[in-house]
Amino acid sequence: MRVLVTGANGYVGRAARAALIDAGHDVVAAVRSLDRLSEPARAGGVAVGGIGPETDWTSALEGVDAVVHLVSPPLSHGTERQRAEEAERVIVAGTQRLMDQAIVAGVRRFIFMSSLKVLGEASGPRPFTESDPFDPQDAYAGAKARAEDAVRGCPGMETVILRPPAIYGRASGGNVRQMIELLRKAPPVLPLGYGGNRRSFVHRDNLVSAVLACVTHEAAAGRTFLVADGEAVSTGTLVRRVLRALGRRVLVIPTPRLVLAGAARLVFGAGGARRLVESYAIDDAAIRTALGWAPPLDGEAAMADAVVLGPDPYS
Repeated sequence: MRVLVTGANGYVGRAARAALIDAGHDVVAAVRSLDRLSEPARAGGVAVGGIGPETDWTSALEGVDAVVHLVSPPLSHGTERQRAEEAERVIVAGTQRLMDQAIVAGVRRFIFMSSLKVLGEASGPRPFTESDPFDPQDAYAGAKARAEDAVRGCPGMETVILRPPAIYGRASGGNVRQMIELLRKAPPVLPLGYGGNRRSFVHRDNLVSAVLACVTHEAAAGRTFLVADGEAVSTGTLVRRVLRALGRRVLVIPTPRLVLAGAARLVFGAGGARRLVESYAIDDAAIRTALGWAPPLDGEAAMADAVVLGPDPYS
């Protein structure tokens, strides 16, 4: 199968490209410019310039059977208004443009990488499922939700939507990486043993495995899937998992919610405190049942990979 991967130089895109090639697919790697790809990857690369309503995907889509659309704008550049405008241009208008041209090119299946953020920033006592209503809390999540509506309403292709929670792995950025690096230098005793919340995460390799299943499995057509490593974990469980992966002997003591939230707010701000004490969990039974999918890495193996220092193996 010939598969176009957009955002092929991104954190997930690099791994998706490699996994699709290993699975025997012919991969077209779409990037803004070819100098963003490593030298070995340039042979299958296509430069499309900036992503938006004017992007010309014609050459990239030639002979393509499936599209894996991973492009997303940076979340931290510019003012709030600039980020909102960029999200609308890239995520909403850019996705619509790609779908329109993919239909003309005869593409059969379109996989769109959305985000759990379309459902909000906290799940409460019950984990999210695919049937929960949109509740985006920022411009990025709102744009992803509107793009989902466009993808879901596309009449000319089989479409699949994936909603991952926080993505982590070797050489990743983000909140899990921040926690890993803090715990790498942790003192002998840590008051981070809070067990009253549950949060879901997904390792990059597990997410890519789900992408591959969505490319080929007939039952994926027309579906929206949440995807995660497995059982959601508390902050205390996550901290202990990271410490085991690091080989650190640290005593993690139970901490009341209010104490942890107050201390975290001083160090990480309101957003960081929320992530440490609130639940953000999903139930991903749908993808497991419909596609027979299971993550290749369990939580312990995934974290053991994530703590490894060094360059991205897919770079």
